[in-house]
Amino acid sequence: MDLAKAQPLPVFIENPDGSLVQGVVAGYEDVSPPTTPRAPVFHPGLPLGADVIKVLARHEMLFLFLLALQLLVECIFETMHVQYREDAIFELELIYPGVDPRVLRSLYWSAIFAECAYLGAFLFLGVMAAFRGKPRLYHRFSIVALVGTLGQLPLAYLNRFNLLTFFLRFISYSYGRFQWNLRYGIGLLTQEFLI
Repeated sequence: MDLAKAQPLPVFIENPDGSLVQGVVAGYEDVSPPTTPRAPVFHPGLPLGADVIKVLARHEMLFLFLLALQLLVECIFETMHVQYREDAIFELELIYPGVDPRVLRSLYWSAIFAECAYLGAFLFLGVMAAFRGKPRLYHRFSIVALVGTLGQLPLAYLNRFNLLTFFLRFISYSYGRFQWNLRYGIGLLTQEFLI
């Protein structure tokens, strides 16, 4: 082996205190370490993977199923409220004997119309959020769902509180918040701020 062609190697010297020192000759260069063969797990410039899109589509389908279930349940209960309105108003007259029956009737009908208007806005926002997939729409939907959930509580005074509707609205609120956080997090990862 020719010594002129050999690469100079570093020399390690031990100091009296036990520490090591590296000594190199002039012109010595450390060999650069090999690059890692792995690509980044998630590159912000790349489009979403098929598995992420599949998960998002599955969550949107569950969300739309929840909205359809909510529509079915609320339509059935509102139909029952309209069908048995005379019995309900008679019970309200027994509960509140000092209140004029016309006032009770108007309050009862106002509650029916308010629930129908709320259901329309609720479903419109939910369907728009699911089809457009924007975090801002899911956030608005979750606010409307929370207002509707808490709006069920005063209906107990009109003998119209429905535990199933309360539960479904709360689940819709929770799922809307979940979808909002999921979409927002994916937007942060892909650097597409979909707000």
